[in-house]
Amino acid sequence: MSSKEITVGQSSQYVGPYRLEKTLGKGQTGLVKLGVHCITGQKVAIKIVNREKLSESVLMKVEREIAILKLIEHPHVLKLYDVYENNKYLYLVLEHVSGGELFDYLVKKGRLTPKEARKFFRQIISALDFCHSHSICHRDLKPENLLLDEKNNIRIADFGMASLQVGDSLLETSCGSPHYACPEVIRGERYDGRRADVWSCGVILFALLVGALPFDHDNLRQLLEKVKSGVFHMPHFIPPDCQALLKGMIEVNADKRLTLEAIQKHNWYLGGRNEPCPEQPPPRRVCVKRILSLSELDPDVLESMYSLGCFRDRVKLTQDLTNEEENQEKMIYYLLLDRKERYPSCEDEDLPPRNDLDPPRKRVDSPMLTRHGRCRPERKSLEVLSVTEQGSPTPPRRALDTNAHSQRSRSVSGASTGLSSSPLSSPRRDLEIMVLSDKKNLKRSHCLLLWGEGTFHTHPNLQVEFSGQSPSWLPGSSFPRLLRLIDPCSPSTELTIQDPHPQADSSKPMDHTHLL
Repeated sequence: MSSKEITVGQSSQYVGPYRLEKTLGKGQTGLVKLGVHCITGQKVAIKIVNREKLSESVLMKVEREIAILKLIEHPHVLKLYDVYENNKYLYLVLEHVSGGELFDYLVKKGRLTPKEARKFFRQIISALDFCHSHSICHRDLKPENLLLDEKNNIRIADFGMASLQVGDSLLETSCGSPHYACPEVIRGERYDGRRADVWSCGVILFALLVGALPFDHDNLRQLLEKVKSGVFHMPHFIPPDCQALLKGMIEVNADKRLTLEAIQKHNWYLGGRNEPCPEQPPPRRVCVKRILSLSELDPDVLESMYSLGCFRDRVKLTQDLTNEEENQEKMIYYLLLDRKERYPSCEDEDLPPRNDLDPPRKRVDSPMLTRHGRCRPERKSLEVLSVTEQGSPTPPRRALDTNAHSQRSRSVSGASTGLSSSPLSSPRRDLEIMVLSDKKNLKRSHCLLLWGEGTFHTHPNLQVEFSGQSPSWLPGSSFPRLLRLIDPCSPSTELTIQDPHPQADSSKPMDHTHLL
């Protein structure tokens, strides 16, 4: 689909098919704005990253997040729909949910009932288990990074500190938030990211049930000492079987810490037989084929793999991919290739921009760009964020009390994280269209038309272009009345959009863009 910026009227700004509206929040990497699809009305969150104002290490963190989100498609993980870019900005089009952060929910309600806490916890564990099965460790799990939809279902967000952990390898970067980080991360040791995530989930479960954190102190160094000791008070009102679960997750010895498999078999986790199970993703079947030569490798997919940070030896990676035996590298390669084929991108350099500005274009799959949009030279290793000797700034007290102005936890980089609340995307709606073939045979059908610069797409594989230089505009809209349908399997046809709500005729497009 073409991807130039769409401008309707002087006051509207567009990123691809999405009209930018109010600002939803501001994070470490930039603004988050509400985006509304100009045809379907779907609402999304658009994270706007200013390349010129961020360091290379922060931009690499964004690139890693993009590559990781391409690997994950789960009902309880915030979705990445698309990525657009121009010379100055990078635009991440993300799923929008209306319930806000789990942190704010806890501040408002206080401690939750075991039943409600179990619902949230099971959804978190389900999503995390899916991530771990794809070798992805989040490394910054906390209530601020857990969003809620309109039905109070969990979405894990902010994979900026996530990492790929392949096989039995260990991670080295100390990152996360002090209140939720495990002792081995605090001590700066090499660690298993999967077990580190389990510790964080234990702290989150404690917060859900108690309304406060197991480890807390106004002084950062004292807080870190508490975490390393692993000693915390267990309130009497927590059910005994849940107490055992918490002790198994908040365990200082990482080797003795419960695994996700053990957690999902625990009595408390399995309790509440009338409670709904977490929604599971549909099976994603990816065919792993033998790669006979380097020429068969997709360069964009390779760049996405490099940005993950764990495939630093490019020669070894290509050797693993061309190996006859199946391996994890091949699985990740074909997962990313499958994503690219299902969501193709293009630059459309031949199409002139609609105005003098530098419009966002749909991003090619390779994320390896500098702050000014040019390809950067090959890196031998990925820069990482780590805990300095002085640690992060002393955080405010993190008791989850009923004070509406409670401070959010901060990552070790010192930057606040998490997306602000936003409306859930509205249902998609079809447009009734008329297709007129060269033989003058009328065919009526329902197709979803996705807007692009001078181009529509119909489901499944039809491309529609403007018919003529000055199309007749559909009354009350910004869409041409007559389009030319291009189908690779048949001669070109003419397509007419019927307006279900006729208005007075107009020779010019109007400023709004909703047909239905």
